[in-house]
Amino acid sequence: MSLPDLQTRFIAAIFDRNQRAGMAELVKSQGALDAAQRVGIYRNSVHGVLLQHLGALYEVTRQLVGEAFFERLSDEFVDHAPPTRPFLVEYGDAFPAFMQRHAALEEMPWLADVARLEWARHQAWHAVNQPAGDFTQIMMLSEGQQASLCFQMPGSAQLVQSPYAVHQVWLAHQPEDFPGKLPLERIQIPQPAYVLVWRAGRQLRQVEVDEAGWDFLSALQQGATLPVLTERFQEQLPGLLTTAMQRGWILSFTADS
Repeated sequence: MSLPDLQTRFIAAIFDRNQRAGMAELVKSQGALDAAQRVGIYRNSVHGVLLQHLGALYEVTRQLVGEAFFERLSDEFVDHAPPTRPFLVEYGDAFPAFMQRHAALEEMPWLADVARLEWARHQAWHAVNQPAGDFTQIMMLSEGQQASLCFQMPGSAQLVQSPYAVHQVWLAHQPEDFPGKLPLERIQIPQPAYVLVWRAGRQLRQVEVDEAGWDFLSALQQGATLPVLTERFQEQLPGLLTTAMQRGWILSFTADS
């Protein structure tokens, strides 16, 4: 057997219980450890690293379901969706969808949306920094350029929509002095949430917006031009633009030359 084939089988055995016995046949026993135990050491080490990563990434989700269940859920997920990329920071994006399909969680579908919010925070934190644009230059644009004007949100901006109060649930699990939090038992879970997450410098920020604000931010993210925004939001547009600029939800702009 070639070395690449052996490596492929070894990796498969780490993430697939059905292949561990076959892999053990290719591994020598040593001392008090038989072949299966030696394969198990590597399996436990790899799983341990990934479980720690998922636990740190989905901290609120872990608190909601409990340590023991989260560990079992994460262990199942690692076998179901092992890493396919070399960067650990990219691993775990499929965890919310895995939760949504899990039979043990079908009575609490909102838990998967809390996890989606936590993944959005993770993405926002690891996004590339961007310089802010000079908005005074908008006044210098020609009429033709203004017709193609698009406002740019921060590259870190993540929009999360849910039929459940995921923002309030997340707040409920923050430190006692965190502003705006309510005890979990006082939160009406089945109510829609429109959440924006972004990074400003070295600070991760998260706010809940109303439906109009969500529609506006969604339009910005989809590249709507100023004429399109004007037609769609009409008299609301000046207020929406002002709020977005003041709060750092719009970072720069583009226009055809």
